[in-house]
Amino acid sequence: MSSMYRAILSVLYPIFFIIVFPSQLLLIYIILRHSPKYLKTLQLVLFCNCVSQIVSLVLCCLLQTRQVSHLTPIEIWCYGPMRHFDAVIPYSMYYVAQAATLFSSVITFLTIYLKYEAASSFKQAKTLRVIVIILLFAPIIILSGAEAYLIITNALPAEIQEKFSTINIDSSDHSVIGYITLKTYSSVIIFVILCCSVFILPPIGFFVRRKILNVVTSNIDRNSSLKKSQSRSFINGLTLQAFLPLICYTPMFIYLFVILVTKSEMLFEQYFIGVFTILPTLCDSFITMYSVTPYRKQIRTWLGMEKTEQMVMVAPHSQMF
Repeated sequence: MSSMYRAILSVLYPIFFIIVFPSQLLLIYIILRHSPKYLKTLQLVLFCNCVSQIVSLVLCCLLQTRQVSHLTPIEIWCYGPMRHFDAVIPYSMYYVAQAATLFSSVITFLTIYLKYEAASSFKQAKTLRVIVIILLFAPIIILSGAEAYLIITNALPAEIQEKFSTINIDSSDHSVIGYITLKTYSSVIIFVILCCSVFILPPIGFFVRRKILNVVTSNIDRNSSLKKSQSRSFINGLTLQAFLPLICYTPMFIYLFVILVTKSEMLFEQYFIGVFTILPTLCDSFITMYSVTPYRKQIRTWLGMEKTEQMVMVAPHSQMF
């Protein structure tokens, strides 16, 4: 079974990279070159999201980690090209990929909130925006600090590096790059933040989505069916992006909880947790290109499905995102 999983992943990771990386580059090009002036804020947010997803994708494909979760402590094995580096490098990149994935989820939720703010036009919007940004990015800062502490204490000391060098004398198949344990405060903090990002942010995003649609429906006159449709398409795209991590990560978290309790060996969870981590990136760029009207129109123009039109686009405040 183990050899079968390895054979599948040896094909799956390159396929993921070949599909996702070009689509992310295309989206970045469209964002930078074909975003209308009234989408400047959204342009920055989407660009940051693309960069974080590219970082996560590249590192996951280079690492191809396996969490040997039936061992105590849990060992992290690296099957990707980075297995030939000193353990401290892939161990550090493992946490960078983790932080980049969380950053992408937070950015998606921030986009939903900014749309709600623009549609609502409520007072003290700037103050509330600052508060929301602080609340969203504080977990990322805390997570990064906890990960940096683990890297400094569990990977950088010379004796630990020497230990892993001895373990990984033969890295032709894989290398051991580190351990995961919930016996330290840093590890518990990381685990709690990741769980909260998966199970709390999507329901909140769905609630905000309902509020946005109610506001948009009440603000736009009955004759503006096109604007209603465009707003609904954009919000539905954001909601799907917010729920993708919940859909993709929940099976792995359930597996992980069962393993932590039973101490059993589940090879599927061990091998495929890295794939499920980057699974949302497979759809994310395509969702963005479809749900953001100017980007969709640009692609349709390239495909010859829509004529190029020169026009001045005036967007009211409620259509700023």
